[in-house]
Amino acid sequence: MAILAAFLVAVLIAALLYEMLPVTASVRVEQYETVAGLRQSAQVKLPFWRAMLLPFSRLGRYLPASLAVSTRRQLYWAHRVGAWLGWDEASFTGLRLAGGVLGFLLTASSSIGIVVTGTVLGWWLPGMMLAGRARRAERAFRRELPDVAHLLSMLVSAGLSVDQALERIAAQRGLAAGWLAEGLAQSRGQRRMEVLLRRAEETGLVELVNFVAQVGEMERAGTGVEKLLDGLAQDMSTAYRAEALRRAKVVGSQLILPILAFYLLPYLVAIGAPMVASMLRLFQ
Repeated sequence: MAILAAFLVAVLIAALLYEMLPVTASVRVEQYETVAGLRQSAQVKLPFWRAMLLPFSRLGRYLPASLAVSTRRQLYWAHRVGAWLGWDEASFTGLRLAGGVLGFLLTASSSIGIVVTGTVLGWWLPGMMLAGRARRAERAFRRELPDVAHLLSMLVSAGLSVDQALERIAAQRGLAAGWLAEGLAQSRGQRRMEVLLRRAEETGLVELVNFVAQVGEMERAGTGVEKLLDGLAQDMSTAYRAEALRRAKVVGSQLILPILAFYLLPYLVAIGAPMVASMLRLFQ
């Protein structure tokens, strides 16, 4: 408890010092102009609790690069649904490190097993929350992608060009349509399919990269685009259904351990404990 009390006192002192730091007149003018709408905010001032994570964020840069890549991809998908906005891989890794330190401080006076558990949970919980949001967003995007391919095929078959069809799809609702709308807006004055291909590579989705690349190739070919797009849409739908069936089978096997741990074992204990107690009384 002494360690925790010292930590809380240090946090309080740091908060007071952070709020008492002098601010230059130029910063005040910039804040006023931002609030008044006279200028665009280039950098939002971090709240105090985020500022406390900066030392941990610097430490996070020394962790394995694979962790940063994984976190960057998860944050990309979380941002697509409006979660964890304003976070990057460095700041989020700092949050996880701070969570591990906080878990250690809260359990420092307990046994070594509890200390290790508290530290691991402090590190693991933020990652679990981010991974859940990112996984749901990515699955929703993958679910919508075959529909986008079918809609593109139908619009082109109706006589629209590929560019016109993409504009129509971008005006729809959904994660895939929103992603496409951002890509089209970003590609103004540039080669559209090249920009979309770069953005597709940022997502890490192989099927999206293949879709954009093949649409670009079909557009350059200029002949038989309708039939080629229809075949591409059929292939994407088949691949998505196969992936959904594979995930369903995996989920069935993954449920075995939770069922054993949280249902079967407690049931056996509830049934067997009175029987064992009765047998022990017989032998006494």
